[in-house]
Amino acid sequence: MAVEAHADSALKGSVRLGSYLRRLRVGYGYSLRRVEERAKAEGGEIDNSQLSRYEKGICYPSFDKLRVLANVFNVSVQAFSDVVDLEACESLKPMDGEPSALVKEGNEALKSGMYSQAFAYYDFALDQLHEGALLDSTGELTAQTRVNLAMALSRLGKLALAEQELRHALRAAKQLSPTLTARALLILANLHADQGDHLLSEVEAERALSIAKAEGLNLIAARALHTLGRVLAQKQQHLAAIDRYREATTLYDACGERNEAVRVRINVGDCYVALGKMKEGVRLLRAALAEARLAGLRRMEAQAWSNLGEAHFRAGEMEQAQSCLRQSDALAGSPEKYPDILFFNSYYEWKMASNQANPTREKIAFGRLKALRSTLERRMPEVEDFDAYVERRRSHA
Repeated sequence: MAVEAHADSALKGSVRLGSYLRRLRVGYGYSLRRVEERAKAEGGEIDNSQLSRYEKGICYPSFDKLRVLANVFNVSVQAFSDVVDLEACESLKPMDGEPSALVKEGNEALKSGMYSQAFAYYDFALDQLHEGALLDSTGELTAQTRVNLAMALSRLGKLALAEQELRHALRAAKQLSPTLTARALLILANLHADQGDHLLSEVEAERALSIAKAEGLNLIAARALHTLGRVLAQKQQHLAAIDRYREATTLYDACGERNEAVRVRINVGDCYVALGKMKEGVRLLRAALAEARLAGLRRMEAQAWSNLGEAHFRAGEMEQAQSCLRQSDALAGSPEKYPDILFFNSYYEWKMASNQANPTREKIAFGRLKALRSTLERRMPEVEDFDAYVERRRSHA
């Protein structure tokens, strides 16, 4: 674990981890002394001066101290590891800025697929809000920033951290607007879909859809329908998913939300492929690919190439599949890496190499899968199949 490695080293502490610890403490309304008392109640010893040094990034907590802090703040130790992974984003933080302006900058970065940059803007905005609480007397801007930060974290694959930010947003604000409440529910729904909890995801998406309809929030309604379509597709109910996706597309188009409409069209194409209607599925995926490229939507373009690769693989067209997957790799690998897409591509490269009895390519693809797997919290069929294979191999060793 990254945190444990750092904790055992003589290096100075992590600014990122320190900021995270301070945010947890402030979120709970705890003083340094109160954390010391809670640590003792958990059977640990962390005095307030130690915690102050951790928060300032002067030194790392030991692994035992991290376990105590995890209990105090009701988070997983893995969350601390994820936080340290985000240390690379520190260099992307702006030097200054007013919170609402920083949030707008983050929104633009998020739309363009620059998730690390978006995270850096939102994270800095949240720091500014914590340092000047009077700037946000209702808590609405802080909650909005947390919700946006959660979206960036989910796109970076940090699902546990994203869910934690959402819980803070829902708990901390005095009264969230209907728009923000529905948005938070939708992000939670997608996080739970990523984790394979279809029932909870569906409940949260339906709640968000109900709020959106009652308040006339067409864009939120479109996103809720989109999420419900995604859950249905994960449950292999592809025809029902297509119906939801088409409802979402109609609303997206009415709202002028072209980016999300492209994402839905990729999903619809994927459903047709899953139904065995290859010609229609590939046509829709290629149309979405062209739209994504024209709009400069790098992640969606990479996703469309990946899904086309899978479609050609299903059709037994290995040369075309490999070409599509490599196009996706080129987009998903730089400058912002998309580990879930890279894993998906490596999985099908691995399968093709195995089918073609090419042990060298198979070994290379398997190595990539092992390296990428450690970065993924998201559950998807390819991840589960790979995990099952690794477990079988371990049990036979």
